[in-house]
Amino acid sequence: MKRIVFSLLALLLAGAVQAQTVVVAAAANLSALEKPLSDAFAAKNPGKSLQFTLGASGGLVTQITQGAPFQVFLSADRGFAQKLVDAGLATGPVKTYAVGKLIFLATKPVDLSKGIAVVLDPAVAQYANCNPETAPYGKAATDALIKAGLYDQVKAKQVTAQNIAQALQFTLTATNFGFVNKSALYSKEVQLYNVEGKFWFEVDPRLYAPIEQGYVVLKAAASLPEVKAFDEFLLSPEAQKIFEAFGYGKP
Repeated sequence: MKRIVFSLLALLLAGAVQAQTVVVAAAANLSALEKPLSDAFAAKNPGKSLQFTLGASGGLVTQITQGAPFQVFLSADRGFAQKLVDAGLATGPVKTYAVGKLIFLATKPVDLSKGIAVVLDPAVAQYANCNPETAPYGKAATDALIKAGLYDQVKAKQVTAQNIAQALQFTLTATNFGFVNKSALYSKEVQLYNVEGKFWFEVDPRLYAPIEQGYVVLKAAASLPEVKAFDEFLLSPEAQKIFEAFGYGKP
């Protein structure tokens, strides 16, 4: 009998703990921010925590529309978040929580003073980029190459990743060059290359539309106090300082 009581109690406690966890679907460019955001949220909201699932924004939208039990969606742009509002799955309007910045990263010597035209350099045999159909940073890089009049000349060099995190891995382990999010510079695996002008440069923002990263709360979770707390936290000074520290622009 005692075992049954303890088992029921354990289940109730587990349910209570789970109820205080915000289940977040987040764009892969936020991988380096998972811990600092979680720590800051928990510090401001004792007893509440965050659980992240990272991926390409388009892929996460597909998961959500197919019934994945996420509560908040942090997109790499506003468009994918808006799709969930249009589908009646999320409350609107979409809120911008950060502005992303695109960089070109090189792990071997090449003349980065050429700017984006460096992709024409014979030393750049391949470069990584993520799928522009599902990853906003991939679209930004593709748009930048097109606007610079380079895309048709270099598209055969492109190695396409599923999301920005994979584009970074391709850059580090296979292609030596790639378009990635600026916040990647703050991850442990990239610290060696965080020297502007030597290993990376910021792509001219005039070459692509601003990467306004938007978020929405899923309707099924909108009334939960922990979700409301996270909604307020994302635009708070504490959260904004974290985004700024990791290379993002302010909304």
